[in-house]
Amino acid sequence: ALLHDTIEDTAASYDDIKEMFGEEVAKLVEGVTKLSRIQLQSDQTKQAENFRKLLLAMSDDIRVLLVKLADRVHNMRTLKFHKDPAKRQRIARETMEIYAPLAERIGMQEMKNELEELSFKELYPEAYESITTRLSFLREQGGDLV
Repeated sequence: ALLHDTIEDTAASYDDIKEMFGEEVAKLVEGVTKLSRIQLQSDQTKQAENFRKLLLAMSDDIRVLLVKLADRVHNMRTLKFHKDPAKRQRIARETMEIYAPLAERIGMQEMKNELEELSFKELYPEAYESITTRLSFLREQGGDLV
């Protein structure tokens, strides 16, 4: 997972990684790189096509998809540090429409929940604040009933 961006962000090649870490690790890194190169479109009508592209790209090893999803969680957790609001919105929408449903499909419910919450917080900050404030109030009133 630590090497996931190596091929796309450095001068290191597949062969370099294979030589240093073995063929299995090199294949995982290459798989994540292939996923990163897929042109995802954050649009409900394109969602099925995007899922198909992702599933085909990772069909050899599910760990490739797990690394990509973990990378997206990290990206969402650090999204607030991006200065460009349009880029933050695009990443959040892409996460909500593509990555969160994909996490759910492979049984990663907690990851799906976190991706959705972080996306919602970016896309609809006022609604997010209103909901979290109300939930906090209800928890204080009803304890574990919420």
